[in-house]
Amino acid sequence: MRRLLAFVLLLLAQVSGQGIGAHAAAGDTSLPSGAETPVRVRVQLRVLNILEIKEVAGQARFHIEVAQNWGDSRLAFDAVATGTGRVDRIGDDADEFLKTIWVPGLAIDNQVGDKDSRIVAVSVHATGEVMLIERFESDFRFRMNMDAFPFDRQSLSLPLSLPRYSKQEAILIATEADRQVSGLEKDLAVVDWKPVRLSFSNEESMGWNARSYSRLNAVVDLSRHSERYLLRIFVPILAVLAVSIFILWSPGLREQDKGGHIFSSLLALAAISFTFEASFPGSISLNTPIAQIISLGYLYLVAVLMLEMALAKPIANPSSRHHVMAQELRRQIKWALPVIMIIICIGAAYRAIPG
Repeated sequence: MRRLLAFVLLLLAQVSGQGIGAHAAAGDTSLPSGAETPVRVRVQLRVLNILEIKEVAGQARFHIEVAQNWGDSRLAFDAVATGTGRVDRIGDDADEFLKTIWVPGLAIDNQVGDKDSRIVAVSVHATGEVMLIERFESDFRFRMNMDAFPFDRQSLSLPLSLPRYSKQEAILIATEADRQVSGLEKDLAVVDWKPVRLSFSNEESMGWNARSYSRLNAVVDLSRHSERYLLRIFVPILAVLAVSIFILWSPGLREQDKGGHIFSSLLALAAISFTFEASFPGSISLNTPIAQIISLGYLYLVAVLMLEMALAKPIANPSSRHHVMAQELRRQIKWALPVIMIIICIGAAYRAIPG
């Protein structure tokens, strides 16, 4: 009986040792044996959608798919005996399997919060090559530059790293084939932005104990649909500033009426700035062309009123020695002031247009 029991136990041990990952003990997280160091982890990244962008907060919500590919000889198996050259696992089966093998521990450094709507899949090839694919939604923190709003172009970086391993142990790479598979979808949920491209760049970062770590930056370039802001932003501003033309070109307008129109325009310009800041956060509070034009608009309206008041008295008094000079000066400024303001506004907007 003892011999029969020993034989059965030996047979079970041999059967459990066969198949995929027979040489990878459960919970073994050591680096793959027999592989060159550093272990090369290939990365593919696809931005499936951009759900929301908060410019002032510097955050955006992405729906992304990250694929990792590495080799581990301990997971190699006989394709003929198994009847397949690749074994796929999805969902909970994939998560349970990942607990038993070595994984790189890829992290996105600027991720905020958890991974929502997460889907995971693992494929193991007979050669021991492993592909791990994760698809999820999450918030990410970015550094955004609003100086060119609404003509800005943002480069949002997703820094990928392996925080558990120094660059002597494992590195992240994106080959030409990986770059071709990676990409940025054309149809995005954020309607005011259009996708440009997705690019990769390698760099190093310092970590614990002054050790250097591998980092792969995936940069998402987006361009704002600036033409959609022309009617909503520039037309109201120009309409308010156009009051100055009425003031300068109305010969019979009384001084108190001119002052009333100018002060009403100043209040309208202030109301527009508050409305813009509420509708387009950062358009006024930051150094944008819109903020520059509105700030100069205050000075322009006040300058028009001050010049009109200064020239009104000598123009109204023909016996004044400055009467002729005041008339000629008024004839020039009613052209010069609007033209100068238009040139300044166009220059502020043109400087913000990316080259």
